[in-house]
Parts: sequence; C-alpha cells; structure tokens
Amino acid sequence: MWIPSKLPWQTQTQQAALSWWQRMGIGLARMRRWEFWPSWLYYGPIVLWILWLGIKHRNPTVFTAANPAMEAGGMVGERKHQALQPLQDNAPDLAARFVLVGQQALGQRIEQVLAFAEHNAWPVVLKPDVGQRGRGVHIARDRQQVAAYLERFDGDVIAQRYIAGEEYGVFVARMPGQQQVRILSIVHKTFPQVCGDGLHSLGELIVADARARLIASLLFARWAAELVRVPQAGEVVQLVEIGAHCRGSLFLDARELASPALQTTLQRLLDAVPGYAFGRMDLRVPSSAHFQRGEGLQVLELNGVSAESAHIYHPGTPLVEGYRAMVEQWSLAFEIGAAYARMGVPVTSARELLRLFCADLQRGQHWF
Repeated sequence: MWIPSKLPWQTQTQQAALSWWQRMGIGLARMRRWEFWPSWLYYGPIVLWILWLGIKHRNPTVFTAANPAMEAGGMVGERKHQALQPLQDNAPDLAARFVLVGQQALGQRIEQVLAFAEHNAWPVVLKPDVGQRGRGVHIARDRQQVAAYLERFDGDVIAQRYIAGEEYGVFVARMPGQQQVRILSIVHKTFPQVCGDGLHSLGELIVADARARLIASLLFARWAAELVRVPQAGEVVQLVEIGAHCRGSLFLDARELASPALQTTLQRLLDAVPGYAFGRMDLRVPSSAHFQRGEGLQVLELNGVSAESAHIYHPGTPLVEGYRAMVEQWSLAFEIGAAYARMGVPVTSARELLRLFCADLQRGQHWF
C-alpha cells in the first residue's frame, strides 16, 4: 500500500496547492453539506438543549455520572486505558490488545513498543492515552516511526495491535440495573481512496474525486510530499487510515445491521467493563456478516458522553435528523447520569469540567 513518506508532523509545506476557483468550488460544496459545517455553527442548538436539560434535572453536569468507569463520564480528558484495561482483562477476545507506555526514559519507551510489536505483529497503532477525534493517532510500521513518534510526544501513549477488517462505531446506552443494551447508532467507517491512471498526479486525482475533493485541504497536508507523484494505472491509493470523521473517514449509516446476536455480544462487552453505560465503541470485524452475527469483534476504543451517534454524518442525512439524534442522545445521557447520581456516583462540577476543557485545548496544540 502506498503511504505518505513523511510523518504527519513533518509535512510543513505543500508541493501543490489548490487554485482560488477550486477552493471556492469546494467551499460552496461544503456549505451545502452540514456535516462539514464549523462546530460552533452546528452545535449551537444542541448546547441550548443541554442547558435546558440541566435546568430540567436541576444539575447542569449530571450527565458526567453516566459512565462511572470514566473520568467526567468520558466528556473530556478521560484516559482511554481505564476503560480498555477491564475489557482486555475480562473479555480479551473482544479487545484489540494494547499496552500503556508511561512517562519514562525514551529508550525504555521505544523498547516497550518494539517488544509489543514483535509479539503482536506490525504495524502498531500509537495514540495518546488522553485524546479525542483521532487526535495524535498514528500507524507505525517500523522502528524509525516508533522512535520518531515517541521522541516528539512524551506523554502517556497507548500502543495497540493493528486490526484489519471493516470498522464500525456503535453507540450504546444502558440504564443502571438493566441487562439489555440499547443500540442508538451504528456507523460503518470507510476510507476514501483514488485509483491511478498513469497520467494524473495524486493531487489531481484528489481534486477530481467527488468525495476526496471535499477534504482536499486535509489530504493535501497529509500527502504533501507525494502530491506530484503519478500513481500507476490501476494503483489504488487509500487516502485515509484513521476512522475519524474529522480525519477524513466517510461515515455510512449501518443501523440495519443491528441484530439480537449483535446485541447479545454488546451486553457481554458492557458487562466486562463495570460502570460503562453510555457511549460509542469503535471496533473492527472481518466482515459485515461477522458484525451482524456479533462475531470477531475487536474493540479499538470506548468513548464516553462526548461521543456522537455518528450515523448522522451519512452523506445526505437531513439536518433535522442530525438534531433529532443528538437531542435523543443527550436526553438519555442526562437520564442515565441522574440515575447513577442517585446511587451515589460523583458528578463532575461545572468548574472542574471547564478546567478539563481548558487543559484539553492546551493538549490539542501538542498533538497533530
């Protein structure tokens, strides 16, 4: 597979650029699709709904109790390994194996990841223990990339086994004391790609592709050193590897794949992580048939209350459907959080939540 020759933080300049009329055309196309709107524009009404729910429940942050297993319910600043470790311990067949690489001497960190990779096979996925929306995630394929990653990023890092196959995001909810898991959303994450013709450069192929051109600025940054190269005829270039919408993945509504067998597996999964009751799990399976049968699931991440019912990003989804799903999701977050709070689960205060958000903004400047 053709991959960028430069690591994400090494691509400072672009060897090709979009013309002003291309930028204008792409900008207009993005304006017509709300999935590409700025966060502040889309989330305004949702924030108002959250404020109303806070008044209704007489506690503006009670939703942070919805996941007792995660800091602040997984709203912001949670550590990924705190939810992944119980899953790996209690249901290892459902977890993509990982190891936490703590803050120690650089040489020890590198050797720890190399030992993990040698035991679990290359490539290895590296990501910050505290991160959101695909931030800082990198697929390392050799010792040099591992060393370059750990030299630049010295915080706690998760090294995880790379899992091939189809990727899905499943949003689940379960009230305390209940056994049955409710499936709110299923999204199939796909990765945009272009096919070479032996004539046009990678940059030209990106601009010519109906989907890829909408995220051209992101792809031009990732593939900066390769944009003038001409892929051979029939050569497929997978443009995105990370299953995050903001990193370029295409999200397709797959709620039709929900089945009793899948629900049974999800119940076992939640039982393996005491205190995880509300959020989206990102996982990979060999095929959609395996997914529907609830077989071969390998969880990559467990996300908390700030995750989204990602099927709303299916191309062409009406804006009103996106808001309807988010209204339902946040209403449930408050209900589950309030139920846990009545059982004595701590609620993160508004002041502490603000502190966590500020810390995350600073952290975001550190990661690519």
